[in-house]
Amino acid sequence: MLEYESVFRRKELHDMFAEGEVKPLDDLYLVEDTALTVQELNKKLEFCKGYKRKRAEDISNEMKVIQNKIDFFKSIIVSTLKQNKQKSIDFPNSCSASARVQKPKWQVDDEEEFILVLQEAQKAGEDIDVVLEKVIQYNVKKIEASKLLSIWEQNGKLDKFLEKAKNSKKVVSKVPSKTTVVLKFAEIEEEEDFAEDMPIPVKVGKNNTEDYDTL
Repeated sequence: MLEYESVFRRKELHDMFAEGEVKPLDDLYLVEDTALTVQELNKKLEFCKGYKRKRAEDISNEMKVIQNKIDFFKSIIVSTLKQNKQKSIDFPNSCSASARVQKPKWQVDDEEEFILVLQEAQKAGEDIDVVLEKVIQYNVKKIEASKLLSIWEQNGKLDKFLEKAKNSKKVVSKVPSKTTVVLKFAEIEEEEDFAEDMPIPVKVGKNNTEDYDTL
């Protein structure tokens, strides 16, 4: 893609982000430029993470904006692949994009209330040590909590344990299944510069000796 075309497409992507509407691209092959845009944003995000300690608040806000753009452009790729009935696409020596369906997962919305739920479940004989870790206070391991909530849901225990919370409807919620995209980028090898040996001019002195000082 020519440079001016790339610039135009990037502007089109950011205009779509500003509008906030995920829709398929006009051409399946434009997924490449969208994927490379995500790659650039990921690099910027990593820089922000390293710089966050110095300017925590400003950098956090910038990271949120960048992450929103990354998620949005990935959604565009997913939408474009679906529109063209493709599960993946590969751009040789550039990048690839493949869609995958994530399983639904639970998220903890009120950690304090959920800890009370877990403690009551522990009294009832449930093993919750893998979910709770005790430092100075309890911290919920969110990935393990999602697994446990799925097991409780399957075994019909979920509502029973959630009843122990003051407001059971706000303790946890289930994130629906969604299709995400996996991006892989080609590694570009950097060319090394080799300096050729340059002959050093030598001036011959009066006694046929090599004189470097007068060069």
